[in-house]
Amino acid sequence: MYNNTQPTPQESLNIVGDDGSHHQTSSYPYVVVIKYEGSWYAEMGDPNYLVKEANYGSKYYRLDCAAWERISVDVQKQDYGEGELKVQLLKNGGVVVENTTAEPLGKIVINYNY
Repeated sequence: MYNNTQPTPQESLNIVGDDGSHHQTSSYPYVVVIKYEGSWYAEMGDPNYLVKEANYGSKYYRLDCAAWERISVDVQKQDYGEGELKVQLLKNGGVVVENTTAEPLGKIVINYNY
């Protein structure tokens, strides 16, 4: 005779929640911060696998790059705006590179770990 019992839904329910606050920054320590009031286009991350993003306003992006990998960030205004575009590359929460432009179609290029 074979006895096969299944767990109740309460016993088998395994809920894992993540609000982003427990992300392992030591594994993926890089964040790009783009500060601009207009529209922009960016390519960022590992130079061989760039993430492309068109957006508006100030945003930040955690890069899927390890501490030893090369980082490439290329951000350009898309709206002929005269405001300041600021791009920061953070590693473990600290700014390692920062650049600004106020040109109407200003572009910022950051290459890190090259």
